[in-house]
Amino acid sequence: MQTIRVIIQVALLCLFYEIGKWCTAFFHLPIPGSIIGMLLLFLLLLTGVMNERLLLEGSGFFLRHFSFFFLPLSVSAIVLGPYFIEYGWKLVTILVVSGVTGFVATAVSAEGFIRWKEKRKYDRAH
Repeated sequence: MQTIRVIIQVALLCLFYEIGKWCTAFFHLPIPGSIIGMLLLFLLLLTGVMNERLLLEGSGFFLRHFSFFFLPLSVSAIVLGPYFIEYGWKLVTILVVSGVTGFVATAVSAEGFIRWKEKRKYDRAH
């Protein structure tokens, strides 16, 4: 029974991906379909239209097997070895800068959100 539930939840996640791809193609958007699908899912979860428990086991499956989905990427990277030798420093620079940028943006926004919540909590108390 649990296997069937996980399969249905994974299929539902794939459906959001496909809807996002369709929206990108239909509206000629310059955003990847996977991002559109993820935003749609996020909006449904945020508004309460969809409960997160409906996708909990299916998303857990993806998280448990996350490294498996990067296996083709790793094999492709090995095949492209000569390019990495020539352009590797650019790739490393891009990865470091984008990683630090993402980390700083997440830290700053989380800190701002925490301060906002504490201020709101303090204002209600007084």
